[in-house]
Amino acid sequence: MRHRIPEEIVERVRQHFDIVDVIGEYVRLKKTGRGYVGLCPFHNEKSPSFSVSQDKQLYHCFGCGVSGNLFSFLIEKEGITFFEAIERLAQRAGIALPAAEMEDVESPEYKRRKEMFRAHDLAAKYYHHILMNTDVGLPALRYLEERGITRTTMEAFSLGYAPQGWDVLLKFLLKRGFQEDLLLEAGLLSESANQKGRCFDKFRHRVMFPIQDGQGQVIGFGGRVMDKDAKPKYLNSPETPLFHKGRHLFNLHRARPDMRRVGQVIVLEGYMDVITAHQHGIGHVVAALGTALTVDQVRLLQRNVQEIVMMFDGDEAGQKAALRSLDVVKESGSEVKARVATIPDGMDPDEFLGTYGKEAFTRVVLDNASSTTTFRMLALRKDFNLATQQGREDYIKSVISQVLSTVQSPVELETHLKELSEEFGYPREALLEEVALTRKKAPIGDKPDRKWNTNRNNAAGMGTGMHRTASDFPPHIRAERKLLTYMLIDEGVARQVQDTLADEFSVDEHGALLAHLYAFYAEQEHADPQRFIGRLDDRELVRLATSLVMESESEGFERRPEYVERIVSEQILLLQKHHLEREVKRYDQLAIDCGNRGDWAGMRVALEEKSRIETYIAALTHA
Repeated sequence: MRHRIPEEIVERVRQHFDIVDVIGEYVRLKKTGRGYVGLCPFHNEKSPSFSVSQDKQLYHCFGCGVSGNLFSFLIEKEGITFFEAIERLAQRAGIALPAAEMEDVESPEYKRRKEMFRAHDLAAKYYHHILMNTDVGLPALRYLEERGITRTTMEAFSLGYAPQGWDVLLKFLLKRGFQEDLLLEAGLLSESANQKGRCFDKFRHRVMFPIQDGQGQVIGFGGRVMDKDAKPKYLNSPETPLFHKGRHLFNLHRARPDMRRVGQVIVLEGYMDVITAHQHGIGHVVAALGTALTVDQVRLLQRNVQEIVMMFDGDEAGQKAALRSLDVVKESGSEVKARVATIPDGMDPDEFLGTYGKEAFTRVVLDNASSTTTFRMLALRKDFNLATQQGREDYIKSVISQVLSTVQSPVELETHLKELSEEFGYPREALLEEVALTRKKAPIGDKPDRKWNTNRNNAAGMGTGMHRTASDFPPHIRAERKLLTYMLIDEGVARQVQDTLADEFSVDEHGALLAHLYAFYAEQEHADPQRFIGRLDDRELVRLATSLVMESESEGFERRPEYVERIVSEQILLLQKHHLEREVKRYDQLAIDCGNRGDWAGMRVALEEKSRIETYIAALTHA
């Protein structure tokens, strides 16, 4: 049998951390009253409905319904197991975990992921050692120094070098007990197309850039050639159980504190751009692991900043990536502000910084970044010959139909119409009429004032419908939820329910939570919602218990003892009557079935039992 992690270890880990600090690494939280609120990291929203209780050490989203404690947050957000969450937090807290117990609870999948993390960590250290301490790494070291990268920065980013040989890393990791199939699945090896089963190092003769997740663990690599003519210029790790390029950002774990401090993030195109910016004291920089941003990456960023500045290369590919990224920001439903910065003379960010420095970078590049609308308008110019009357007319019509007709801010629209009027000589009123005509012709789904409309499920599988509020449930379900809520915060109520209702709850999850509460109070004398939820290892029960506790914190929830006693008694009575009414229906159907098959004695017994229960219900009603 698999053993549980000792409860005292789980409790030590839980008590070491403040949930506000941990969630604050992912979500911008604002103090409001007794708790904190922010934009939910599990679904798109424009108004914050994600609540974190410092007193209860719990979180709950009143929009999508996701709830939980410190451990469940990491499980949902990082896609890890309960044991990985405990292990990760224990390491941060310096709490030693009993090796034998952990070995027992680790699933085969978890052990395999753990080995992949260890393989990546060793690979990064090995590549870094080759770069910094061997003759083999000298060409890569000289290349980086010629690019202006200092050894201090190389150390900070754990830069490395993958040697020319076909199996250098493979031999290194095999000697340390790793299996070839695991290294292949982890993306550190490639399989020969001609010889099935023959593997070799994925990266060879490349400068290596470790890619880390939000917690700083190495999950993949980017490798860059040093020869300008070699192809491909950059080679990234493939999609693996650890690495999904659309869900991660290079340098995010380092940049996050600076991003929150300045409220802005600069999204650059390449690893070298980020590293050079960091070396020049610009800390709020990340790179997309491809070209354009993805929705998942935008969601990562919007929790930490109010503004995204995109700074891609000035070539056609870079400009297309910027436009696609702007579309993604819009599609994400985020209210984060987006701008696009263009570097003069077609230079890369690292070239500009190396030549002109941080002050010029800020003044010339960042301060002159274009708004989303302006950048789209500028991008359209190259498609038209503005030296001709027809070209100017076509350009203006395209700008209005493709850009300005979707602008919702009257002030912003007025600004751009005035600019067009002054540049091309058309009356502002005529341009405004063109906008109105375009909007009128647009399909309903494409009109700029449409509401964001998607089901608000959280990423952890809340079901297929909108999150249900208490008023959506039938009376007996509401009664069960109310009793469970009081049981979580009042041990006396738990014992009262156990004496009167036992396990007569109609919803399976409610019944399961009820059983856990009975077991908890058999060991614990007093209510302790945090401790109780910390003992649950079923994600759905954690979510249910947390949502009930958090909803009990809302205004209107009655806690005065004299009222609690009356409310609890009313809910118990309601459930007793509900169960009896179900029995009446059951005996009524039984009498019908007996009559249909000619069992008159059975029908008489069923009707007598039905009458007896109805008499009891009447007595309860008037008690």
